[in-house]
Amino acid sequence: MNAQHTGEAFFENLSDLPYLYQDIRAIYLTSYDRSGGNDDGFHGTYSEIYRDENGEHVIFDEEGSGCVYGVYFTHPANFTLGRLKFYFHNEKALRIDVDADSFFARRYAPFIYPLVYDRYISSGGFSSVVPISFSQGLKITTERKPGFYGIYYHLIKGRKITSYQKKSDFKNLIDLFQKCGADPKQNAEVDSVYETVVDLEGANVGEIRHVFSYQAEGVVQFIRLNPLFTPDAFALNHTNLKITFDDDTSTTFSVPIGSFFGSGLGETEVRSLFVGMSPSGSYYCYFPMPFQNSLKIELENMKYNASDYPKTIEQYYFEIGISTKFLKNRTDAEIGYFGASYSHAYPATGGDDYRLFDYTGRGAVLGHVVTIEPVHDDVKKWWEGDLRMWIDGETEPSFHGTGHEEDLSQGGWSSFWLMNPFTLPLFGEPKTTGHRMIDGQTNASTTTYRFYPGTIPFSTSMKISIEHGTKNNRAANYSSVVYYYYDPVQTK
Repeated sequence: MNAQHTGEAFFENLSDLPYLYQDIRAIYLTSYDRSGGNDDGFHGTYSEIYRDENGEHVIFDEEGSGCVYGVYFTHPANFTLGRLKFYFHNEKALRIDVDADSFFARRYAPFIYPLVYDRYISSGGFSSVVPISFSQGLKITTERKPGFYGIYYHLIKGRKITSYQKKSDFKNLIDLFQKCGADPKQNAEVDSVYETVVDLEGANVGEIRHVFSYQAEGVVQFIRLNPLFTPDAFALNHTNLKITFDDDTSTTFSVPIGSFFGSGLGETEVRSLFVGMSPSGSYYCYFPMPFQNSLKIELENMKYNASDYPKTIEQYYFEIGISTKFLKNRTDAEIGYFGASYSHAYPATGGDDYRLFDYTGRGAVLGHVVTIEPVHDDVKKWWEGDLRMWIDGETEPSFHGTGHEEDLSQGGWSSFWLMNPFTLPLFGEPKTTGHRMIDGQTNASTTTYRFYPGTIPFSTSMKISIEHGTKNNRAANYSSVVYYYYDPVQTK
């Protein structure tokens, strides 16, 4: 197939992640305040596109081919949406017409767990990640005006796809999500598994310890590691995983182990589709990483010098799964290299957004891990800042969120969100620490992750940032990892 797989087929072909296609436009439609303020759904000002002839509130209306990969709402108590309707191709007989309470209570097959979540599963958010493909247009309405909402979707140029059918059961996707922690790539061929133990004892700042080298073409299918000691958050935030492809420094990335595997606040339970960790010590990464002639994996010590702290055991057990053939070339697609971009600001202050990613070239974003730590107990409402993505030099971002709870983990309502960590296949808030009640509202540090099905392609540039508070009026410590694929030829 010389086009990216769409809908459920995307998840069935995750070995194809490195292929970069250009016939897709990714968009995140939300209820964000178009005036630049913080009325992102509190009063419903921007909570619909228009009211149709039936008096229904239209929250999505697109023509042509595409796929809705995620639908999100939040409400402080019970739902008030009434009926949720999906109109395909201007059809009068609706394929989806359901009471929203029943829908998010998972009483409407195939919209069931682990594809649909209510506020108790995703900490304040009502979400569906069932992929809804459409070939000639789709309109989504609610009976009553929603508050906060977000719809993540793709528009596809130049080809038609098969629309969602009532008979779809999404059994394969349900099985895949229930097995998080195992390799989700159904067609991944692992020819060799290499095991090694790396010891960082005695390493000085900036010192690098060799993990694994390989001189041939291939694809990394998985990286698993197990700390043979009990690492604290400092150790995981100051020990970097460093990977270089094809002996080319332009392909090198170096990122803290903790954030790379899903948590910037130390060990916790992370069970996403692509990366994860456990307090028992089992960490995993299943992103396919192609290389044409060589691979080098290292650990980089970013802590203080060995002479400045007592001797400790810092050993890491690694398993690395390799396919011994490079990916096959395809018409209309480039083969991208895997990247992980780390950023931090201690603290993020001033009038500018915290910048997660700023890239010139061609590629596709897969997702991100973001960790926020308030600078003081009484500095709250940093979570009111919106996540934004500018694709290919846009003047207005295709992605404009409504706040940290929704944008980073599909949760909602700060106190409830911070008090109830969770981990799901495509998004989560796996750990919060330092809870304190300030003037009746919870404040805490948190780490979050979110992945975007189908990826977010870009042709010339991608910029991702997030406000720290409304209009950047709060100071907080931020760190992040963005996962992506890129065309190294265009980058050089």
